[in-house]
Amino acid sequence: MNDSIPQAGPETVGNVRVPEPVFSCTDVNVHYGDKHAIKNVNIDIARQEVLAMIGPSGCGKSTFLRCLNRMNDTIPSARVTGRIALDGNDIHDKRQDVVQLRARVGMVFQKPNPFPKSIYENVAYGPRIHGLAADRAELDDIVGSSLRRAGLWDEVKDRLNQPGTSLSGGQQQRLCIARTIAVNPEVILMDEPCSALDPIATAKIEDLIDELRESYAICIVTHSMQQAARVSQRTAYFHLGDLVEVGETNKIFTNPRAKLTEDYITGRFG
Repeated sequence: MNDSIPQAGPETVGNVRVPEPVFSCTDVNVHYGDKHAIKNVNIDIARQEVLAMIGPSGCGKSTFLRCLNRMNDTIPSARVTGRIALDGNDIHDKRQDVVQLRARVGMVFQKPNPFPKSIYENVAYGPRIHGLAADRAELDDIVGSSLRRAGLWDEVKDRLNQPGTSLSGGQQQRLCIARTIAVNPEVILMDEPCSALDPIATAKIEDLIDELRESYAICIVTHSMQQAARVSQRTAYFHLGDLVEVGETNKIFTNPRAKLTEDYITGRFG
C-alpha cells in the first residue's frame, strides 16, 4: 500500500463519529487471483444516510460494494478477508444464511434487470419466497406499498399483469427498487443505478433515493460526481483499491484532505 495515501478510519467523518452504523468494515481486502483489488478498507455505513463511492474506473468501488452482500462469493477467483459486520454480526460467519443476508442488503444494478414476469410478480416474488405475506391480500398490500414507495404506482396500477420488461428504462429501474424494498431490507446497495438512464429518469431516481434515505442505509457507486454531491451525505473516494478519503460530502467536494481526492474532483485525472 502507498504510504502517502491517508487511510480513513472506521466510524469517523473527519473527526466526527458516524451515528449508529449498520455496517462496520475493518481491514477489508479483496483478491481476484493474484490481483489485489481492495486494500485494507475501513469504513462504516450509517442508517438514514446515503454514502456515495466515487473514483476512476477500475478503482474498486463496485468490488467493495459487492462485498457487502457477498456477491463476490459468485466469483471463483475472489477472496475476501477482514471483517464486515452487519448490526455487529460478521457476514462471513458460517452460520450466516446468504439468502437472508441478501434480503437484508438489497442491490440495484447498473442496468435495470426486471424478471421476465408481470409487474406484480416482480415485486411479489421476494415476499413470497421469504414468507412475508400470510395471504393474497397481504401480498397485494406489500406490492402496492412497494410500488408507491418507489414512485411507480400511479404509472402501473392499471397494468400490473403486463410484463415488467414492457416499461421504460427509468420505470424498470424503479420497479427493481420496488422489488428490493418489498422484502424489508436494512440496506440498499446501488451500483451506478442511473448510468443507463436519461436525465429525466435520473432525476426521478435521485428524488427517490432522497426519500428512501429516511428508512434505509443506502450505499451508491456513481461515476457522476454531480450525482454524488446531490444525493449523498458522505462520500468515499477510492483510488487503485485504496480508500483514500471518506467524509461529509460538502467537505470532500470543497475541502478534501488528500491531494489525490482534490486532483480527481478538479478533473486533473480520472
